[in-house]
Amino acid sequence: MNEISLILDAYFYIAITVFLLGSLYYIISWIFSKKGITNTYLGFPNLFTYPGQVSKWDAIKNILKRIFLFSSIKYDKSTRIISLLFHYSLWIIIFAHFDLFLEPYLVSIGIGIQTIETISFFAGNTLAIIFIFSGLYLLYRRLSNVYLRKISNIDDYLSLVLLLLFGFTGLLMRLLLPSFYAYNVVGPFISSLFSFHPTDIPIAPIFITHFILACTLVIYMPLSKLLHMFSFFTNPTLYSIFHER
Repeated sequence: MNEISLILDAYFYIAITVFLLGSLYYIISWIFSKKGITNTYLGFPNLFTYPGQVSKWDAIKNILKRIFLFSSIKYDKSTRIISLLFHYSLWIIIFAHFDLFLEPYLVSIGIGIQTIETISFFAGNTLAIIFIFSGLYLLYRRLSNVYLRKISNIDDYLSLVLLLLFGFTGLLMRLLLPSFYAYNVVGPFISSLFSFHPTDIPIAPIFITHFILACTLVIYMPLSKLLHMFSFFTNPTLYSIFHER
């Protein structure tokens, strides 16, 4: 195995370790941190309730709407829609990467390789473009809005920039590399990492750049606001006392 592969394979395992341990640490910290005006631990009563919330189911519905519909963004519909596009396209792109491992199964049930690659190319590029343009809008909004600039810190900008670079390099991979490259070259390499039998990394500068950015994002996630995707598990609303109307 060449030196570049040794370094980048090690970087991958470091990234996964930091993500798992860092996420676990912060989630446990959130659970046992004191919250609310009553200064009580999460899971204990007397925290707070939202108006009209009288049951656990109300609390769960409230949180699910905040997670999947961004209901907390009430007064700016365009930002809400673009935020939804940004987040949903990101998650679909991430989960769509599993097609690298599903290709043999899809072929076994009668879906042609050419069909798989064509769908992947057009769907992947469309999602990447939606993700990049919606992310650029959110970055522009943060830079152009005086109030948002005042409350923003370096993490707000760095998170967006890293995500946009990740999306942009992924798009470039699809445009610059042969259609079979992802399945015949990248897929086996990623599988070798997860099976703990790492092989040499494919020598394609754009893929190496994308891989480094992906690992960097995974490391950065538990150290940044990107970890907010796990925070709903520790939302005090789920654990509060409910009062009958």
